[in-house]
Amino acid sequence: MWQVFYYTLYNKAIIFEFPPANSIKGKSYMKLIKKVLAICFLLFGIPFSGVMILEIMNPKTPAQEKENDVAALTILTIPSTILGGWLSWSLVQQNRKEKALLLESEQKRLQLVFLELIEQNAGRITVLQLAKNAEISTQLAKQYLDEKAKELNAAFEVNEEGNVLYHFS
Repeated sequence: MWQVFYYTLYNKAIIFEFPPANSIKGKSYMKLIKKVLAICFLLFGIPFSGVMILEIMNPKTPAQEKENDVAALTILTIPSTILGGWLSWSLVQQNRKEKALLLESEQKRLQLVFLELIEQNAGRITVLQLAKNAEISTQLAKQYLDEKAKELNAAFEVNEEGNVLYHFS
């Protein structure tokens, strides 16, 4: 669903369309806006803070100018740097959460495929079956089945083709 804002000028409507913030597109826009703002605040705050601090520490700077520099430092540059740092930190935390959720959903999907195969094949499964059905590499499938075999005390069998069958009871 799109949110639409109208602006009329000389009886003509101009339509601005924005995706809702909770949609995937809206989240990516918000992330982009956060990145741009963080960069802008940091690019403004850090260099100007450095300049202000150097001016304050310079013994040749007049007292009135030092007072102005302290005011500029406390009102403009330090808050800008703090805000840019906070936005950057929140982006890092958001990325960590997204990666964790993605990993968790992938584990749940793999678990579901594993359980369906166990149910369909009367407790017997091969590495190739899991890899094919879960669309993962055979190495990951073998690693997953080995972990599940330890966890659930599976037995191993070898079929006519020489493939190892994991037998879960």
